[in-house]
Amino acid sequence: MDAKTLVTCMNFLPPDQAILIRGDHGVGKSQLVHQLAKNQNKVLIDVRASTMQEGDVVGYPDLETIKQTGVSSFALPSWYVRACTEACILFLDELNRGLIGVQNGMFQVVLDRELGNGPDGKPKRLHPETQVVAAINVGGDYTVTEMDPALLDRFWAADFVPTVEDWITWAGENGVNEVIIDFIRNHPEHLRPTKTIEAGKIAPTQRSWERLDKSLKHSNINLTECGGNAPSILYPISMGFIGVEAAAALKSFVDNYAQVITAENILNDWKKFEKIVKELKTEKVLAIIEKVKNHCKTNTWDLTQCANLGKFFDCMTGECKMSIYNGVLASGNTKNLTGFHHLVKDEIMTTITAAQRVSQNKK
Repeated sequence: MDAKTLVTCMNFLPPDQAILIRGDHGVGKSQLVHQLAKNQNKVLIDVRASTMQEGDVVGYPDLETIKQTGVSSFALPSWYVRACTEACILFLDELNRGLIGVQNGMFQVVLDRELGNGPDGKPKRLHPETQVVAAINVGGDYTVTEMDPALLDRFWAADFVPTVEDWITWAGENGVNEVIIDFIRNHPEHLRPTKTIEAGKIAPTQRSWERLDKSLKHSNINLTECGGNAPSILYPISMGFIGVEAAAALKSFVDNYAQVITAENILNDWKKFEKIVKELKTEKVLAIIEKVKNHCKTNTWDLTQCANLGKFFDCMTGECKMSIYNGVLASGNTKNLTGFHHLVKDEIMTTITAAQRVSQNKK
């Protein structure tokens, strides 16, 4: 299941339905859970099963209360108490990496939505609007415990297999450098391995590309400004995150990327970049279109910018024109759409009519 489908499905589920996300390491499972919490305007409580002891889940004996009441009682962990007192997303990460005692405690949270045994003899229940979400790695490559079938039956479970487009969309929305995004767009085979990697070998993942981007920014290395001249540090620093093959390919890509054109270049300086754009190959034009579409989501264009985009639009083929127009339409930015539509409405109708004519001829 891809990211868009998975997020949509999770938003449809009632809060008392536990969710299990299964997938490889580094694909963005945690990011999806953060997105779910944001969509529902809830606090995210992140609990890592692999770092816990049994008492960190089921609690420790409350000796003072036991002395006063003579009844066994446990002081529950703060994360669980909070999940009982306010609506939240309770994220049980790495659930199948925990110790058996830890897993048994978390199983009770999933199965019964309750834990503990207070002075009144009653367990403490989760808030009715708190939703439990767990994430696990599956497969022979991981040191994990097989999920109990009875527990698995209590989850709505999904195998998360994100697409390259999922990552490109996420990266654009989260400020990953546009050269890295363009590299993955042109070389999707380097996003993560498509076959088994030998033990101990460093290979790229969705997460490692994000960490590389963060480290380059920390060192004030802007790949956008390095087009055609990759800095000497790029290869060794990349190699530690994404491995030898991907690091070499990225360096070569930057060395040969003589001109990185941004959405701002198109919107603000079209005349300066017009000749360059007209000489670009289709894949680089498509990369620019994606940048413009992402820019539209978070920025409001003035009339000059709309006019420049209209000139860029005029240089495109019919398919590219529809991609630009549909992207502006899908952004939900009414002001941008109004200004742009006014300039290209006649051309859009001509393109649609031509496409319909071709379709009818094929029939």
